[in-house]
Amino acid sequence: MARRILIALLGAALAITGVLILRAVTSSPIIDILGFVATIGIPLISFWLSAPAAAGSSDVDSLAAQLRRRVTDQYADDKQANDLNEGRLPVCWSAAAEDLMDSEGRKVRRAILSGDIADVAKQYLQLPHGRWVVLGAGGAGKSCLLLELMQKLLEAPESIDGRVPVLVPLAAWDGSRDVDQFLADFLLDQTSGLKFSWRRSTADRRADLILLVRRHVLPMFDGLDEMPEPRRVEALATLSRHHEKFRFVLTSRPEEYRRAVEARRPVARTAVVELQPLGIPDIVKYLGDAPHGSADAWLTALRTHKQLTRALATPLMVWIAAATFASKPDVLAEGDATADDIKDKLYKALIPSRYTTRGLGGPDAPSWNVDDVMRWMTYLARDVDRRRRTTTSGDTADDLISWWRLADAAEPLVGRVAALTALLTTGLASGIAIGYLFTPETGLFWGVTVGTVMGVNAAHSRLKPTTVEFRFGGRFVIGLSGGLLVGLVAGGAVFVLQHDLSAVWALAGFGLPLGVVYGLTSTVKVEDEVSPEGVLQRERIFVLAYFIAYGLACAIACWILSGPVLALSLGVFAGLSGGLFNGLPWAVVHLLFKSEDVDPSAGAVAWFRFFLAKLLWSSHRPVDLPWRLLTFLEDARRRGILQQSGASYRFRHVGLVDWLVKESERATAVSPGRESPDNAAVAGH
Repeated sequence: MARRILIALLGAALAITGVLILRAVTSSPIIDILGFVATIGIPLISFWLSAPAAAGSSDVDSLAAQLRRRVTDQYADDKQANDLNEGRLPVCWSAAAEDLMDSEGRKVRRAILSGDIADVAKQYLQLPHGRWVVLGAGGAGKSCLLLELMQKLLEAPESIDGRVPVLVPLAAWDGSRDVDQFLADFLLDQTSGLKFSWRRSTADRRADLILLVRRHVLPMFDGLDEMPEPRRVEALATLSRHHEKFRFVLTSRPEEYRRAVEARRPVARTAVVELQPLGIPDIVKYLGDAPHGSADAWLTALRTHKQLTRALATPLMVWIAAATFASKPDVLAEGDATADDIKDKLYKALIPSRYTTRGLGGPDAPSWNVDDVMRWMTYLARDVDRRRRTTTSGDTADDLISWWRLADAAEPLVGRVAALTALLTTGLASGIAIGYLFTPETGLFWGVTVGTVMGVNAAHSRLKPTTVEFRFGGRFVIGLSGGLLVGLVAGGAVFVLQHDLSAVWALAGFGLPLGVVYGLTSTVKVEDEVSPEGVLQRERIFVLAYFIAYGLACAIACWILSGPVLALSLGVFAGLSGGLFNGLPWAVVHLLFKSEDVDPSAGAVAWFRFFLAKLLWSSHRPVDLPWRLLTFLEDARRRGILQQSGASYRFRHVGLVDWLVKESERATAVSPGRESPDNAAVAGH
């Protein structure tokens, strides 16, 4: 109720402000009539519209039906990125070591903890508590197993009480947050197309999603090993403490999971299995069923070349072999090739096969030149490898491919252009305002000084994307009050100079845009985001909102004092300065919210640096990346080369990174004059 009253009072204040502004312009009696109607009507309408819509079972059931449709579509998309041929990839497992399970987990019959991908749903549904951890090395088939399990459960929802299996990347979780809250926020961000009642606020929608999570969601947690080590321990502790009926599936690499368990204790009531190397019968069956494959030829090759059997011990290697050498097993193992030599051949063929096979990436997939793709992937792999070698923290973030980090690769040119832009925009905005109020000489001095300070900060800044978003919340009244206070100062200054009611225009025109922007500002964490495109989109909205707010505020105040020409100039430069560079806006937000998540550092915002970097990539040759970078990265995910990790991407297969780096070093050794991509990177990466 208090929130609705505040909104009604705010509506009344806006109505009264509008009436005062109109009465300062004209004395028409129509204004009095409209003002009376607005002053009464706007608060009543605001009070009615702000009433929350009650959530019922039918609302949550509707959300569950929508979620099922979206997950089914997403499943088809992700399965396409992992599948190549008709039939399932050969994946089998057996019970993990007993010390990784608690007493309840060890009670599960070993027959239930052993199986293959054909019976994955049957095996899971026999678990007494519905908690399953799947361990496997890179390329062992964890993603394939999850997708197959999702398909079977989506086809038989009654087997899991109508729940919807949802694939959740654990890299987006800090491990300590309540599981239901995390999953609700994940669904709110990831499934933005869900239709809520239009009168439900963000908090109300999150409450609806918590009910949805508790009643209708079966989370498939993917990639415990992708979390930093301290978070892994916290995540297992949080899952273990959650209520007894909470069911989930979790995947991880074996060593990372073992270290997390040893740091605390096994997860309660959870069965743990480990994926096993493939045997010759599994390999022969899959490759024999591949297009142009021959089971007899592969059986002969595997019996003749023992190194070939070792190389094809994981589903990943078998998958690549089916794509590239299905009809030529002898070519793959010709001569005295070792297992590593065979793997190198397979990795070499992986990227070309994923970009020449028809249908991969979807019907609307962009077309890329394979040679270009190889260069771009090599650059990304070298960049990842450099950060892995130069960072001693062991943080899994060293493997991330983030658009804001890649902008650093175009330094120092990006910093120089950003510094020049800051000098011009901030310097001209400050110089025009101070020069008009005082003297041109004073304006010139302060314009150069302020512009230089901002330029120096812009040249050396390496800011992450904005950690705020715009939404209505409890801080709105505080932010609006702060903006109106600034507007009151501006209005007072205008009244002193003009001695008329134009000060009311200055108060409203300068204070309202700033107040609304700061009032709608709420802090978020980039690490908790689940979409790279979403982070970039929020960054663009941030730039546009502050450009409009500062440009409009300064232009209105200047128009009252001098006229349209100077007002337009000041508005444009002030808007560019406020939108493209962290300075006064971030200082105000930092002081307002007292949040450690808000970085008050000055400098160019991440989107502007990224935009400048893309402009400079064509001329800055060591940086070999496409203009449509996010489109390329997302398409690579669909083709199975990359995987999404929160707001970033990473290579799906670590072995591919190592092979690309090794091939790049060989090429550099052959052509010593060729500049390595490492030379283009910056320590601030």
